[in-house]
This record gives sequence, structure tokens and C-alpha cells, in this order.
Amino acid sequence: MGLALIIWIIVKLIWLIAGAAAVVGLFFLARAIVREGRRRAELRAADRAAFRFRADQQHRWVLRGDDRGIYGVEGAVLMHYLYPERGRARRLLPLRE
Repeated sequence: MGLALIIWIIVKLIWLIAGAAAVVGLFFLARAIVREGRRRAELRAADRAAFRFRADQQHRWVLRGDDRGIYGVEGAVLMHYLYPERGRARRLLPLRE
């Protein structure tokens, strides 16, 4: 008798049960989407901060006359390898500060 009653309740309320399950599923889906959005926003903020740091560092290098500010670290090494006389010529010039 008890099993028949449970089956009858499930059959009668199947749409209500399905609706409640859908609402619970939507809640967890929305929560996962919000968490992913926050995680991506934090990653974007960290990326922007690193970009600003590199830009400020390169700007300071340019103001000091350092080739790394124009060519980057690897590019400056390559430029000094390709044009070694530029370094010797710079030493003859007075420092700009």
C-alpha cells in the first residue's frame, strides 16, 4: 500500500518534481557561470596589471636611453650583437638625465 501511494504521488506531481529539479539545476548552472565570470575577471585584471607594469618598465628604459625600452630585452641583445659600434658610440656621448 505504501509503495503504491508513493508511485501515485510521483505520477500526480511529476511536473512539479520536474520543475523543482529544473530550478535547482538552473541555480547550480547560474552559480557556476558567475564563478567562471569572476575567475576570468580576476585573470583579466592580473593580465592588465602585468601589462601596465611592463609598459611602465619599458617607458622608464626609454627615458634612460636604454635599448630594451624600444627593442625589448631579447631585441636589445640582438641589436647589440648586430650593431656593436652603437654601444661604443653611446659611451662617448654625455649621459642624458
